[in-house]
Amino acid sequence: MRKFSNPSALTLLFLTLLMSMAAGWAETSRADTVVLPATASRELALRYYFLIARGHLYSSIELARIGRLDHSVIHSRHGLDEAWIELARILPAGEAQALREKIEAVNEAVALKSALPGILAANDELNAYLEKLDQGLLRNGISRHRQKLDVLVLLLREALAEYEVAWNGLQLENHVEYQDGYGFVSIARSELHGIMPEMNTENPAAAAEIEKSIEQMVHAWPSPEPPGKPAMSKAVLRALVTAVELNARRFAR
Repeated sequence: MRKFSNPSALTLLFLTLLMSMAAGWAETSRADTVVLPATASRELALRYYFLIARGHLYSSIELARIGRLDHSVIHSRHGLDEAWIELARILPAGEAQALREKIEAVNEAVALKSALPGILAANDELNAYLEKLDQGLLRNGISRHRQKLDVLVLLLREALAEYEVAWNGLQLENHVEYQDGYGFVSIARSELHGIMPEMNTENPAAAAEIEKSIEQMVHAWPSPEPPGKPAMSKAVLRALVTAVELNARRFAR
């Protein structure tokens, strides 16, 4: 974990207050286990929680970027409370501990209001470690993009679930859930870009439909801060997730 030298007493007090607030949110926040099938393989469960962790931390960083530290620290903590806690039950102890230290480095950078390059550097180290773990999960006999699509669909379902909790009609009921969804759909979009060349080789029409649907989904979250009213109806968002699922089935297993 990176160390920050000689923080002032005021900074330490502020850090304590922020972490206490984040812990309170974690106690009431819905764990990201709803959409993961009970029959999910170990590999799928690990990949899912890797992306959940990345989504929480993406939201945290984007909120820090716009100066919303009060919300940013909540999401950085969720990387531990809602993702690592599940991963720790599946990963070998050494890998789980190494992962915790890297997530905590991001937490510390956010909570101590480090400059953005420092936060991004800690997050880059975390993402590199997650990518290393992910590469070790690839199975022979199934294309890489097919395996990635399976978890991408789950992440989009989770983003939809967060959106449905966040809004009650035209009223925002839970800004944290909205921001969770923002992080998840952003990571899903990034993951898709990484496998588009392979998808285009196998089935360019289905690949184009998936890309179009996800690009439309992104408009439901115009920024990490919720808009004054929903940018997209829940029915439209559900239809877009369904379109991704149906087109994902057009790729061989």
